[in-house]
Amino acid sequence: MLAPISAPTAAVGRKLSLSASGRPADRAPSTPLKRGWRCARRSFAARLRQYFVKPEEQLKVLPDLLQTLQGVYEAKLLPLERKLQFGSFYDSAELSSAYFTSKPMVLVLGQYSTGKSTLISQLLQAEYPGMRVGPEPTTDKFVSIMAGPSRQQLPGFALCSNPSQPFGQLNRFGTRFLDRFEGALMPVQEVPVLGLLSLVDTPGVLSGDKQRVGRSYDFEGVMGWFAENADLVLVLFDPNKLDISDEFRRCLEALGKKSKSKVRFVLNKAEKLDHFDLVHVYGALMWSLSKVSNNPEMPHVYCSATEEQCKGLSDEAKAFFRKEEADLRQEVWQVPLDNTTRKVNDLLRRGRLLRCHALLTSYLLTLRGFLRGRRVLRETIADPAKLAAACTHVAQTHGVSLQDFLPAESMTETYLKFGDEMIQHVPAELIQQAEEALNTDIPALLERVSQKREEMIQQGMPGADSLLRATPGESAEAEKSEPSKG
Repeated sequence: MLAPISAPTAAVGRKLSLSASGRPADRAPSTPLKRGWRCARRSFAARLRQYFVKPEEQLKVLPDLLQTLQGVYEAKLLPLERKLQFGSFYDSAELSSAYFTSKPMVLVLGQYSTGKSTLISQLLQAEYPGMRVGPEPTTDKFVSIMAGPSRQQLPGFALCSNPSQPFGQLNRFGTRFLDRFEGALMPVQEVPVLGLLSLVDTPGVLSGDKQRVGRSYDFEGVMGWFAENADLVLVLFDPNKLDISDEFRRCLEALGKKSKSKVRFVLNKAEKLDHFDLVHVYGALMWSLSKVSNNPEMPHVYCSATEEQCKGLSDEAKAFFRKEEADLRQEVWQVPLDNTTRKVNDLLRRGRLLRCHALLTSYLLTLRGFLRGRRVLRETIADPAKLAAACTHVAQTHGVSLQDFLPAESMTETYLKFGDEMIQHVPAELIQQAEEALNTDIPALLERVSQKREEMIQQGMPGADSLLRATPGESAEAEKSEPSKG
């Protein structure tokens, strides 16, 4: 027979007194046996999840693919980046949430008066706010054309201070650059293409050294940042100005180092040339590009022409320029489809660089012995030859590529600038987390990326039709020719 419930005692309702360890005073202290049992239960539960829950099912907890990628980066790669001060070596800040959520970006650059703004207006089929076109250098600012509630212009300070935009890292270039940076907003109902991507119009690259010095900000550094964060880079050339200035050459060299696979060359205003001149100009352009490109295989150069200028050309010339324009529009149309794939690949590349840097740091710590002190370590990081030999040793020991290490001269410069205090002990669990992200988590996303790409193609993307649609003149001619075919 159950005993009757006793009346509430005085202890009921009062707060339990806590011991110094934060445990209730009337509870028995934890023993090593109890702590070991709790650890064993947690380990057993983790093993059950590992065997009975597939990695791809764990990743499906987050609704969006890029959110999952962001979670992997912040949980398993970012702690190691902060421990190693990764951004000081690779001139790359931490990836913000705007990097994963922002729309893909198309960068258009070239020398002045090569038709950059005109090409953008053709892709948008509209003129963006503040756009000016002329034979003289008209665009004197970096202009980001994006979707917005209405047609308006935003100053660069507002764009860089907005956490939802991916321009926060541009603050390091100073106020003089922000004065030369603005945003042009256009409603998606007016320009459906902006629902898929954003475009960046750039100032024309100058040829004189005096004009370059007068910019008052790091033009090449800004151009390199945009090229690194863009999904596609269109480099325009004018057939009458094929000479590559020193500033333009440095910009092209920076593109070759960081964004070689993204670059597409466009020979604009090609309709002004006849067949023979086009062949000569095309060959001269390829020769000029070979002098500034380290790639033995030269990419395809698109020949662009406006429909109005093609009216007096032959049918063969019209067909050629229309095909080139269709291929170029196809390149731009692929940008939204490949946005997730590019970010996954970029994160894999970033993780490989981070892993090699962590392995090198762990090896350099072994040179700081108890008897030798810091002498051997400082001699190694101060000599590029010894540092290169250390990279070779790490690559051979751990089976990684030597190309994933920074040049020894660049690392030596950074070490001499900040000192050997940057070389700190790296916990093994941080390296293990990075290995899991590179070998398990991110590769598991690749299958989902391809599935999402196919779904976007099958369901259709708003604005894709206007992007792939021919120019008005060509559409009218196509409509007239349809009845004759029937």
